[in-house]
Amino acid sequence: MHLIITEGPGRGQRLVLGSETVRLGRDPGCDLVIDDTRASRQHAEISPTDDSLWMLRDDGSRNGTLVNGEIVTRCVLEAGDVITIGECSLTVHAVQEHMSTFSIKVDPASLQKRLQQDAQHSGVTKSLQEALFEVGLLNQTSSPPEDLIRGVVEVMRSGVHFESWGWIQWDEEGTKRALGERDHKPVDLEGLDPSMTLVDASRRRREGLISSEVGNAFEASVCVRRKQALSALALPLVGKDSETSVLYLERGTGSSPFSEEELNWVASLGVHLAVNLENSRLFRETRAAHEALLESREQLTRQEKMVAIGRLASGFAHDLNNPLGSVIGFLQLANRSIEKNPQNVEQNRQLITKAQEAADFCRALCRNLLAFARTRPFKPGSEKPFNVREVIEGTLAICEARLRNAEIATTLDVPADLHLTGDSTALRQVVMNLSLNAADAMHEAGHGGSIHVTGKHLSQGGIELVFEDDGPGMTTEVARHAFDPLYSTKETDKGSGLGLYVVQRIVDGAGGMIDLETEPGRGARFRIILPDAMAQLGSEEINPLDVTDHWQGELQ
Repeated sequence: MHLIITEGPGRGQRLVLGSETVRLGRDPGCDLVIDDTRASRQHAEISPTDDSLWMLRDDGSRNGTLVNGEIVTRCVLEAGDVITIGECSLTVHAVQEHMSTFSIKVDPASLQKRLQQDAQHSGVTKSLQEALFEVGLLNQTSSPPEDLIRGVVEVMRSGVHFESWGWIQWDEEGTKRALGERDHKPVDLEGLDPSMTLVDASRRRREGLISSEVGNAFEASVCVRRKQALSALALPLVGKDSETSVLYLERGTGSSPFSEEELNWVASLGVHLAVNLENSRLFRETRAAHEALLESREQLTRQEKMVAIGRLASGFAHDLNNPLGSVIGFLQLANRSIEKNPQNVEQNRQLITKAQEAADFCRALCRNLLAFARTRPFKPGSEKPFNVREVIEGTLAICEARLRNAEIATTLDVPADLHLTGDSTALRQVVMNLSLNAADAMHEAGHGGSIHVTGKHLSQGGIELVFEDDGPGMTTEVARHAFDPLYSTKETDKGSGLGLYVVQRIVDGAGGMIDLETEPGRGARFRIILPDAMAQLGSEEINPLDVTDHWQGELQ
């Protein structure tokens, strides 16, 4: 619904009736200024109702308010009603709203014809088609909004004369800021010093306005700001959730006022500018959401790895303590033997050799755990082959304490010559998660069991690994969600719901695939196909527990 002044001062002015209360009166701060001495400063107001209607209320004016010739204090407005305030007649007009950033209706073809006919009077020096083409070339979704604004303003400057411009925004708290230029120099809101009477009216009404359309209110603001005569143009740009910024153009002394033709020409470009700004905003939000999603996925992977390491800590400490005790015991025996019988070289050598073998076992356990915990990526060109059987055996050694407590036996049927290229950390994590998931499932079921791992070369390239257990198995519903992140059938403090999700992500990232076959009471069978080159997910740093080869040249 629109309210249009059809007779009297301000004829042609229009006000859109929306979801907010609007005020009518002689005061410059009113939404629709009635430039008539018979109108009170705050004459009447129109408010929306819950029934999608609008209620007119007289604010106790001196000369009253008439609707269809009758004095009223309040009434519901309908299309066709005529409101009379002094010598002004305002008609309630029902229109079909268009998806536009402003209320001016633009027909580029007819507008261009009209501008060509009145070019000598309108002040427009460039055809609308040419200007629209140039604005279209600026439509880069990855461009910052400031660059889009400056680019479109330059196109506007080539067709319409103005000396200052500004793009005024409001944040969530209602604070204003501006990007603009005065005398070809960048300015902020204070330096731009726009007519906020015009800017606020344009934003509130969502209409393109020129200074003559706010009458005495604009002139009063000019007197306060500067003594020179000015003409200004304000164009609302509607964005997300009806958030509106305003493009403001201004002329100084010696220039003719902005015309309706110039406003229409600028408004035609403003439609495209508003769309470009919205596309730019959506692109930035989508890119930020994508980056946040990638970061969250990496955090989930790291979280699962740290959870698994924490759950393994006690069992690993137990397994490490035994060989460490052997190292200490053999070294103590060797020390006593040397003190009692230094000449018995053979016996001392045997004791030291046994201590060294036990220490090597400790080092192997630590190396396996470190390889599993590493998270930094490879450097380019650092691919290297690794033995699949050795990686699986090393990972199962880390899990030995947990598997033993769950009374689970493991068997391995993997060829000794089975190799993959890349880093073994990704495969270690797959083996770790599948083994511990099986151990937890059989432990919760209250009985032991077995895990059987097989592997083989594939004729078409790559390898196949199969992890099979004789545990309780899964129902169809559980199997359907088994690889979903954060999905778990365990108690809250016993599972993160990320193990199989991480397994699937690693396999997919390596260019492979994983299948699950399971039935209640029949165990679970995971079949994994991996290409010859695994994903590079490990670290290339020197292992601090294996420095012999690295420093061998320095020691010689």
